[in-house]
Amino acid sequence: MPADITADTTTATGADTTTATGAEIEAEITIDAPLAAVWRCLTSDIGQWWDHTFSDAPYAVVLEPTIGGRFYEQFDEAGAGALYATITYVKPPEMLRMSGPMGMPGARQYVKTYRLEALGESTRVRTTASVLGVLGEEMLTAYRDGGESLLRSLRGHAEAHARQMAGNIKA
Repeated sequence: MPADITADTTTATGADTTTATGAEIEAEITIDAPLAAVWRCLTSDIGQWWDHTFSDAPYAVVLEPTIGGRFYEQFDEAGAGALYATITYVKPPEMLRMSGPMGMPGARQYVKTYRLEALGESTRVRTTASVLGVLGEEMLTAYRDGGESLLRSLRGHAEAHARQMAGNIKA
């Protein structure tokens, strides 16, 4: 739901334009995998489960989990692509924050925070997406639904990775 921030703007000629709004979208999921494995899947393996891309078959989806690191999609070997966000806070394996357009067109800002918490051999992942810009209810719904879908994709990848690692240890 749009809340908290509203700013009316006008052009240099004084004509009315659109109204910027802000919203926070929160989500949470529990993953049946240890904290270290989920952190690795969130950061190092993101290209294996992140499916909200510009191209149908991206060359790579990369997250560089360091301050100032990039989160981007590379379209081809030549280096064409899109920057989703820049990493602004990282505290392995507990928190990752990124800021950028995240695929939104126009003058919009998106800040996504991932908080991970160990629950025995499982991990709770909480996300907060702070969005600012000209946002309609349809766009906010799409970003909420997309964020939940991505968390389910992360869970599927991390749980498969954990099962594979457990199988390798027993062998």
